[in-house]
Amino acid sequence: MPNSTIDQNREMKTPLDNLPLTLTILFLSVILSIIKNLAPYKFIASWDIISYLILLLPLMQMIYMKQIENPFAKWILPFILILIADTFYYNNTLAVDFLPMIIYMMIAMLYLGSMQKMEYLFQVFIPKLNHSINIFRAIATIIKPILSIKKYQQEIVKNTLYMRIGIALVITLPMMGVFLALFMASDPNFSNFIENLFSFQNPFKAHHAFTVPILFLFFLVLFSYAISNNKNRTIKLETNPFDPLIVGIFLGMLNFLFVSFLLFQLAYIFGGESYINETGISIAYYARKGFFQLATVMSIVIVIFLIVIYRYKNEKLTAILMSGLMLQTMVMGYASLKKMHLYQSIKGATVLRYYVEWFDYFLLLILLMGILYLFTKRPFYQMLNAVTILALIAFTLIASINIDGMVAKQNIKQFANQPKMLDRALISSLSIDVLPYIQDTDIQINIWSYQRRDCEKFNNYHRGYCSKLAEYGEEHIDFVSSRSGRGKGVR
Repeated sequence: MPNSTIDQNREMKTPLDNLPLTLTILFLSVILSIIKNLAPYKFIASWDIISYLILLLPLMQMIYMKQIENPFAKWILPFILILIADTFYYNNTLAVDFLPMIIYMMIAMLYLGSMQKMEYLFQVFIPKLNHSINIFRAIATIIKPILSIKKYQQEIVKNTLYMRIGIALVITLPMMGVFLALFMASDPNFSNFIENLFSFQNPFKAHHAFTVPILFLFFLVLFSYAISNNKNRTIKLETNPFDPLIVGIFLGMLNFLFVSFLLFQLAYIFGGESYINETGISIAYYARKGFFQLATVMSIVIVIFLIVIYRYKNEKLTAILMSGLMLQTMVMGYASLKKMHLYQSIKGATVLRYYVEWFDYFLLLILLMGILYLFTKRPFYQMLNAVTILALIAFTLIASINIDGMVAKQNIKQFANQPKMLDRALISSLSIDVLPYIQDTDIQINIWSYQRRDCEKFNNYHRGYCSKLAEYGEEHIDFVSSRSGRGKGVR
């Protein structure tokens, strides 16, 4: 008996050799193909959240059963769940237009790397394919355990858990159907709730007879390919150093240029508005010029740093020149932030200005980490890993902030004594997330009429939208019609 168990374990090469996981993937592929065909597509709602969670179920099952090779999947999964919650709670442009795509990409990368042995977390976000995508091979991979069901028959019969679950479902489902029918007949409100729960935006149409099977095959191939995409991702740390003369000239000349420019920035940093007045340039114009460009400079310097340390072999001259360049860039970053704060004090806050400001802080933190890594002689891949972790945490935090509400609150507070300076058009273009902050004003926010939701229907329900609408009403909302029905306001 022990020998047969050992032989059986040897035959199991992938998680798909596990029959329960295979059946789960088949069942979820069917459910996803139906939801994606019949659920609403104009905006994020309840069925979209369910789709995300269904997509993650096989991965969660593999993590729970310890059948996954990637040690970092369980650490990235919570970030994905937080981002999913953000799409269901916020209505800003990031949450509505970009997060869904980012979530799908992160889930895809997590699946593609699930069976790959990795040394660093950043490798998850650089997917590698072990073999070409073959639809028939993928289907065969899924079907094989089902055709070999006799192999698992003894295990299924002996495993009382399977038997107990099966018996429970056979007894429970018919009784639930009977009670559900009686409850719906006795209470109109409950009946409407159940009907709205399963009333899809688009009824079943003839073309769904083709699109549902196609989507079913798509999800089936996606799951099976990802789980069979096993690969050893060991990184070779041995690299040849760059020519020290070339690196020295390159970094030396950049340092000279940066020092020259920094002299002008120091005059502003220490001189403030008096220095600007001496130049004869308006404060608003001077503050507006520079922070986007300096953020770009910091980004380029970080890229240069990563390229240099990729082949860094503890050369003292390289460490001194590179750290000098990054220190100067940090001073420029401080000047950029000071300009941003000055400009916001004059013109107020916007979503883009907040994002640029936070991006500057992120770049400054990476530059500081880079200097520390240079002098602590850490390997290149550890630095890249640290940057990836920091980026993941920073992006999740930013996505979890009510950015539209912050903009509205800050501007209304800043210009409370100067109402003519308040950019009312800007606030009107923001999402419904600003409702709590405009209750004491006469500002109306503009929402396209096609985005208007019937919150009583499950397939239209969005926690952030419907909870604010229920609490504050439509008094401060102007539903704007659009010729195309698909227009979008500037946020």
